[in-house]
Amino acid sequence: MITRFAKAIEKGGNELYCLICEAPLLHSLSWRAFFFLRSEEKICRVCKDNFIRIEGTVCPKCGRPQESEELCGDCVKWEADPLTRSLLRQNSSVYIYNTFMKEVLARFKFRGDAELVFAFAPSFINAFHQYCRRTPAVLVPIPLSEERKAERGFNQAERLASLLKRPVMHPLIRIENEKQSKKSRKDRIKPKTVFRTEKGSVKNLDIILIDDLYTTGATLHHAADCLMTSGEAKSVSSFTLIRS
Repeated sequence: MITRFAKAIEKGGNELYCLICEAPLLHSLSWRAFFFLRSEEKICRVCKDNFIRIEGTVCPKCGRPQESEELCGDCVKWEADPLTRSLLRQNSSVYIYNTFMKEVLARFKFRGDAELVFAFAPSFINAFHQYCRRTPAVLVPIPLSEERKAERGFNQAERLASLLKRPVMHPLIRIENEKQSKKSRKDRIKPKTVFRTEKGSVKNLDIILIDDLYTTGATLHHAADCLMTSGEAKSVSSFTLIRS
């Protein structure tokens, strides 16, 4: 498949276009830069300014923006339940889920625009290095079911993990196929079996789960439960592109 970058090169130059709005970018890149310097900006200033970074006071457990440094309501519930307490050590996210991000994420996930991962790359990579500066952890992208991956053509969490240049493992198998976006907040946090893994698959490893969106934390807690109990992980944290 010919990418938008390739089309720009074929048109007789190295002028590039914003991956989101397709406005011409002020800088240009060669083929070498595309393959070896992928962290360089691939979106225009206007689109970049519409991505809102998470800053200031956040929930110390899940990274949700808020006025207080206390645990947010969702984390209070997770920590109050002895079955889910301390399963997920901590989450950090890069962007707020605003209207602009909602539309871009829909293009990325549901309309097959896999190249949009490079729109997030510089901020995603920089934030990850700050979050995991001294942690020799292994990345585990949240898997899709085989049916869902076939529909989309790729797994967005795997695309995000590939940006980070860290060891990646795929120990989780998704056995629940219902879309999280179709569920109520109450249904998302109900105990259930969502993933499975081989016994000892990540034994004594520090794991960082990678996903696109943290909403209630249900998916990440289910994954952490599986990796801690069956996989025998040493610890499980998470890093996501967006916090809603």
